[in-house]
Amino acid sequence: MTNREAILRLSANTDDALAITSLRTNNADVIRGTIARYFGVGPVANKAEGLLMERVASHARSYEHLENPDEWFAKFANQECDRLGNEAIHDKANCE
Repeated sequence: MTNREAILRLSANTDDALAITSLRTNNADVIRGTIARYFGVGPVANKAEGLLMERVASHARSYEHLENPDEWFAKFANQECDRLGNEAIHDKANCE
């Protein structure tokens, strides 16, 4: 399944496990690099990857069919990891 097909399927059904798996497989290098840049490696990175894929699924409707799906995914992954990092900093600050 291509990225475009997977994103379109997720825009119709955010629980489409096959589409999520396809995106995760097709974009493994992008995901790994983006997660490592923001969260390093280890349990936090593993949790961040799961959250990233949930957010990709829930925001697939923002994909415009004329966009390049590979660029959309990479840009979205970067934005969401930045957002996740900021949320973690905010949560930590509120706990201290």
